[in-house]
Amino acid sequence: MNPIELQVKKGESDELEFLSSTDMESVIPPVIAFLNSGGGTVLIGVDGKGGIVGVEDAEIHASRLQEGLQVKISPKALFSVSVDKVGGKSLIVIEVPGGQDTPFVSGGRVFLREGAQTRVANSEDLQALFQRRSPEVVRWERRGSPSLQIQDLHHEQIKTTVHAAIAEGRFQFRDTQSTESILNDLGMLTRGMLTNAADVCFGTKPALRNPQVRLRAYAFQSNKQGDEYLDQADLNGPLANVLAGAMAFVDRNSSLAAMFLPESIERKDIASYPNYAVREGLVNALAHRNYSAFSSGASLLIYPDRLEIWNSGKLPDGWDARNLRRAHPSIPPNPDIAHFFYIRKFMERIGRGTMKLIEACRDAGIPTPTWKVDQDGVTLTLYNRSSPHSPLARISDRQRGLIEALKSGEQIRLREYVEKFAGEVSERQAQRDLKELQEADLLRLEGKGRGAHYIRTKRRLQ
Repeated sequence: MNPIELQVKKGESDELEFLSSTDMESVIPPVIAFLNSGGGTVLIGVDGKGGIVGVEDAEIHASRLQEGLQVKISPKALFSVSVDKVGGKSLIVIEVPGGQDTPFVSGGRVFLREGAQTRVANSEDLQALFQRRSPEVVRWERRGSPSLQIQDLHHEQIKTTVHAAIAEGRFQFRDTQSTESILNDLGMLTRGMLTNAADVCFGTKPALRNPQVRLRAYAFQSNKQGDEYLDQADLNGPLANVLAGAMAFVDRNSSLAAMFLPESIERKDIASYPNYAVREGLVNALAHRNYSAFSSGASLLIYPDRLEIWNSGKLPDGWDARNLRRAHPSIPPNPDIAHFFYIRKFMERIGRGTMKLIEACRDAGIPTPTWKVDQDGVTLTLYNRSSPHSPLARISDRQRGLIEALKSGEQIRLREYVEKFAGEVSERQAQRDLKELQEADLLRLEGKGRGAHYIRTKRRLQ
């Protein structure tokens, strides 16, 4: 069952709205409500009871909605519009992050999400939205950079961004010939001053003004940090160049694995890590990191058995690493920088990137990635096939017995696991066993309390 089907199965909520119509007037209220209420997803092609009815000519309608919502919602907002297929039917998926420039408005109307309902905001709601906005509009990326001048920017990167945004229909500019107008539309030129986001995204040498914007990369000879490194890079400049430089660093410091194609004697060399997974991990680190402190940063570390991408950012309050493994609303701490990644198509979707990253690793046949969240920041680890540290490598004999006994799609409850496979350990250890199998992407948990059960995924042990 793919992520969209899982969302549909759970039903409408404070983070999910079903619509059967692509009419703009029906779509605007829930999109604005999610922007004002912490984020969520609009699924078009699903009726109010959760029945998948689909959308005819979905690509055409998705393009129309992408452009129309940009025009009708103020201020400019970050969201993604895409098409997914479920059971042969096309659905339009609108991923909406929680907006920081509240209140978001269309035609003088402001909406909020309350439970599974969208409602019109009243005067008290509006006051609360304005109060919430006050401290957020001075976030680091929106602060003016007094010493940054137009001539300090990489103008070819600005042109490339405009062309990419127009080609993909992801953003509309009032004047594509004026650099000042372009930056103003992107929120990177305010009150006549260029912002820190303009420096990060387009500055030729942003580290001169903010040393912490660098991405430091190291490739180590052994699996221990601190040992002699084989290669290193100190990447800064326009953000697209930093991303390209980091991808090139991974390419030149990652070994190739040999694979023999079915019914063929030809050998195919494949990369240690899927290109999509590496790019998504780097984009997330660069978009969500904390840029405000000189002690903050981001790093890329490559070892013989794994790749680690760290950034100094924090997850939203109440979140832990488990939120990154399931469908979740996006709450970008740097929406202007995230918007740059989106309109350049470095970021495919808003809020589903981590799930697509897991899927890319699964499709490539490598271990499931892991996330570590602590007071220093967030670390993503991608394992290659030989890694002894991957979740797959730590599976016990009793866990292996369960996985080998279940077919894809079959389910088991905790009590059954204890009775059939884990009678010699405590129930708490049995729970840990099943949690580890979840982390290894071999089981998927559904339901809560007495209804909780584990479903075997399609991932293989090897």
